Amino acid sequence: MDGLQHQRGFTVIEVTLFLGITALLFVIAVLGTGNTIRSIRFSDSGRSLAAFVQRQYDDIINGLNTRLGNESCTAGVVNTGANQTPGTSNCLLMGRLLVFRVNNPTVLQYNVVGTAPASVNYSQTDTQLISAFNPQAITNSGVVTYDIPWQAFLSGSKRLNDNQAVTALLLIRSPKSSRVVSYTYKAASPVVSDLSSVVNSAANVGKTTNFCLKNADNFGLPAKLVVTDAPSQQAVQIDFDADSGGNECNGV
Repeated sequence: MDGLQHQRGFTVIEVTLFLGITALLFVIAVLGTGNTIRSIRFSDSGRSLAAFVQRQYDDIINGLNTRLGNESCTAGVVNTGANQTPGTSNCLLMGRLLVFRVNNPTVLQYNVVGTAPASVNYSQTDTQLISAFNPQAITNSGVVTYDIPWQAFLSGSKRLNDNQAVTALLLIRSPKSSRVVSYTYKAASPVVSDLSSVVNSAANVGKTTNFCLKNADNFGLPAKLVVTDAPSQQAVQIDFDADSGGNECNGV
């Protein structure tokens, strides 16, 4: 009898524990993979938006003209209700207007045109000249809608010098230099064509501003698109470690 081998199987408790631990490890793996995917997608959202805004600087500096000619320019006045073919009119493509919408994954892009006044004093500052050229947003044609990837959305914004919430980024190239001047302000709805009040306000010019993004399912920390006063695409940076409490994002 001492030479007999006794075989022992698993008890019900041992099998249950094995299955339970296996299921727990599976859930952890699935959740970890899901979080990784969400993180990668949100990273793509932020970097894609930053690249889109940076591209506006390049297009403005390089003089890329995408306007359709649904406006005319005469004697320093821009008329957005008349037609003059691009390249044959007195309209000067000056820049771009980007309008963000809170809790929305889309950004609207408008061309901005202006025209030289009858007498131009090029000894003025960049901002004075921009005002003299009477910039107008073309809102009746050529509007581009940019969709932030993976349905990330603008959760808030903050202009750091005065804690104001803003929704618009206006980029205009100076008529006497290649410098791109930035303006941030709260855009009306619908967007107003006449930008004179925007460019004539010192409170809007060259102010560092945070435009903050949230993941589509509100997972993780927000990211902030930071726009500074630099005259080129270096003005735009993306930071994926914004304050979760909203102190960097929630202007008033």
